[in-house]
Amino acid sequence: MLDETAKIIINSRDDNTLIPDLVNNIPKDVEEAYLIQDQVVKSFNYNQIGWKVGCTTEMAQKFSGMTEPFSGIMFQETTFLSPNLDIKSYMNKPIIEPELCFEITEDIVDIGELYNKDNIVKYIEAIFPVIEIVDARYKKGWDIKALETISDNGVHSLLIKGEKLRDWKSYDRFSSPINLYIDNKLVCSGRGSNVLNDPLNSICWLANKLISRGKFIKSGDIITTGNTLDKPIFAEPNTLISVNFDGLGQVKMQYS
Repeated sequence: MLDETAKIIINSRDDNTLIPDLVNNIPKDVEEAYLIQDQVVKSFNYNQIGWKVGCTTEMAQKFSGMTEPFSGIMFQETTFLSPNLDIKSYMNKPIIEPELCFEITEDIVDIGELYNKDNIVKYIEAIFPVIEIVDARYKKGWDIKALETISDNGVHSLLIKGEKLRDWKSYDRFSSPINLYIDNKLVCSGRGSNVLNDPLNSICWLANKLISRGKFIKSGDIITTGNTLDKPIFAEPNTLISVNFDGLGQVKMQYS
């Protein structure tokens, strides 16, 4: 069933069609969902540049029916620099997620104990403001559960990066306002403390989870830590999406 589920998702992506209801092909558990994700990601033949962590806010977990975060993989081919107002991408029901993204300076491997906020900081090189677009590419849209989400690479669609700040500790990652505008109209706000109380907790969760699966975060990887907004905001094509990260800068995008 694992191979069959991966094949269904891969074929839908190859054909630019929506993924049908998996019905009898739902992964039996989280471990199997990540094995399916591995197959799906391998089929892309893309260059991995890092990781995403999703469902890191109470709002997101309630929206998705999840009780813990999940991870996916990010790629050079689906990552763009801000401003980019000419992105052509097939999407179904995309959601805009302003996030805090961190660059890693050395491999985060098994050290014989769990990573926490105290021992993870030495691995962080810089911070970026980013917009991640996530998309439920299933026929039933966002009426999906954790196992379906993980299987389709954590519903990652694309990433828009702002300017890097190397002096990342100077940025107030907890309280600095993050404001989302659509066609220059403010539609939602958030802050870093919405992300597991501290976005560094997102990196710790990922490091520990990957090690438990025989993987690890590599030097040079970037990690986007989760949606900072207070509610899900859907993206419409041909609208200007811009986010002001107070203290970090602005990120702009538009897709068609």
